[in-house]
Amino acid sequence: MKKLLAASVGVVFVVGLAYGMDPSFDTGDRKLDSTLEQLNTVARADPDGFVRRLSSMHNFPEQELRQARDTYGLGGADLFMATGLARETHRPVHSVAEEFKQNQGKGWGVIAQGLGIKPGSSEFHQLKRDAKGSLDYMESTAKSKQKHEQKVKKASQGKGHAKSQS
Repeated sequence: MKKLLAASVGVVFVVGLAYGMDPSFDTGDRKLDSTLEQLNTVARADPDGFVRRLSSMHNFPEQELRQARDTYGLGGADLFMATGLARETHRPVHSVAEEFKQNQGKGWGVIAQGLGIKPGSSEFHQLKRDAKGSLDYMESTAKSKQKHEQKVKKASQGKGHAKSQS
């Protein structure tokens, strides 16, 4: 029975990884975890746009965010959490990212609590609002860009392709 349970847990873990779910999110809030998974997808589609948005939103230089992302191998959601927690705790992003990597597997909820942000606190609710706002903004921007590209493509298809009349 124990072997069956262990095998089942292993399968769920592997399937979760295959679908891009990051088990390290574990913020203690299902909605925030779901939003973070979606942020990862958006960040993969436009990594530079994602960094620009975080930089603008949290008032950190883009280079600092890129350096933390590259040094600590952070995905989009992890970079979002490191940046948000850095802002809330008045720390450098790399400091929070390093804390996360040193305690990998404990999840962002544990990291946040260790930095003094309690579940249900105003700071935690601000992180949730920021995550949802970033996701909404990035999705809206992506849709607008896609519509614009479709219009440009249609317009270019109509030019210079008329049949010549002889």
